[in-house]
This record gives sequence, C-alpha cells and structure tokens, in this order.
Amino acid sequence: MKNFDLQRFGRVLRFDFVQNRQQLLWCVLGMLMGYLFFFWFAHNIGMRVDIVTDWELHIKHICEGVGFFGVIGFYVYMLLMASTLYWREQKKAKRTAWLMLPATNMEKFLSRWVYLFVVSLGGLLMFFVADAIHMAWLWMTDKPIIAATTYSQYYFMPTSDIRTDFAWFKVLSFDCFLMSVQAFFLMGGILFRKFQPIVTALVGIVLFLGLDYFRVCCGPDMSDIPNTWYHVMMSVFFVALICVFTVLAYRLFCRWQLATRNFVNLP
Repeated sequence: MKNFDLQRFGRVLRFDFVQNRQQLLWCVLGMLMGYLFFFWFAHNIGMRVDIVTDWELHIKHICEGVGFFGVIGFYVYMLLMASTLYWREQKKAKRTAWLMLPATNMEKFLSRWVYLFVVSLGGLLMFFVADAIHMAWLWMTDKPIIAATTYSQYYFMPTSDIRTDFAWFKVLSFDCFLMSVQAFFLMGGILFRKFQPIVTALVGIVLFLGLDYFRVCCGPDMSDIPNTWYHVMMSVFFVALICVFTVLAYRLFCRWQLATRNFVNLP
C-alpha cells in the first residue's frame, strides 16, 4: 500500500466529516454565541451612550474590546479543538474502527489536520456572522451604530493609528509562537487519553517556565541585536518548534495500539 493515495485520502476525509459533523456544527455555533456575547459585552461595559462626548474614541474602545475578547476566545477555541481532535478515538470501539480503516497513518493524520483547519476556519468566519447579526440588531432597535465596525475593518482603516504603531516582524513572531502552541496542543491531544486540554496546558506551562528560566540564566545576551532581527530569529525558532511538534504528533499517532495505558496512548 502506498503511503499516500489521493482517492483513498478523499474517502478517509469524507468519513471524518460524516462522523464528526455534529461536533463541527456545535463547535461553530458555540463560537457564534461566544462572539455575540463579546459584542454585547463590549457594547455595554463602556460609558452610557447619552453622555458620550468623544464618539471616535468611544468607537475605538468598543472595537478594541471586541477585538481583544474575540482574539482570546478564538485562540482558546483553536487550542481546545487541537487537543480534543482525537477525543472519539479514546474509547476502544472508536479506536478499533479508526485503526482498522483501509488507509495509511499519513492519510488518517492529514485527514484530521484538514478537519482541524475547517473547524478553525468556521470559528473565524463566525466572527463576521456575529458582527452582521449585531449590526442588524442595532438597526432594528434604532440604536447608534457604535459597535458595527468589526475589529478587522477598524484595524485596516487608513486613518487607524493602530496599524502605524505595529511592528510587522513582531506580529509575525507572535503568530508563529501561537501556531507552535497549537501544534503542542495537537501533540498533547494525541499523547494523553484523558483531560487532554488541561494536562497539555499544565505540561506546557512547566516547559515554558523551564525554558524561560534557562533563557534568563544561561541564554546568550541578545540585547544588542536589532529588534527586527530578534523577531526574525524568534519566528524561525517557533517555526522549527511547529515542525518538531507536528512530527512528534505524527510519530505518536503511528504508535497507537488497541490496548494502551490508562492515561497515555503508548503501548
């Protein structure tokens, strides 16, 4: 059997989406409700509308609040999806059916990776759906459209002062860091059989504190490196971590057995 066959991969992908369609629907709807709550929360925590004196500043605060809560909520959602990607296969019957599929480990692993991408994309798109619903609600209730501009639109407006203050390489290094954390949670979701998000988060915190301690005490002095090059180096480092965690996740997945230990998926 070839390690990867496109037609066979398509059948595995179809099987994954059929088996997990209900989970996909509930996860996406859950994000929609979460975003609607963020809009409502950011719309109501500020000063009263009838005493607003600086509308531009008021709109900016609302957009920043929506953006902050939306980004945090979306990233927590992505980590949960990554760490629970194989939650169905923790039961022996589901694991047996999954391992006995006439496909290679590479095809099964890539199929779930595509499923994770679709679930994440669905959660992101719900932000714009929630924004449209929120705008419609403001229009129907005849309220000032003070929160109808999404954070992304506000961010890319030519008059926005946020974009001019951003260092793009710093943003790149931060995004790479977030992707490396997601890859780590994917690996934890494959390694651990129970409480995957919690256990992976605890292990990640311990590793992060250990690496930070090593960097402070034994790491090289990078104070003389220009900020741009520093963030480029950090981006390369985090990309390397993404590759390492993804390869380890695949290797762990290839070692799955029908009978495993009670807490970890190792023979």
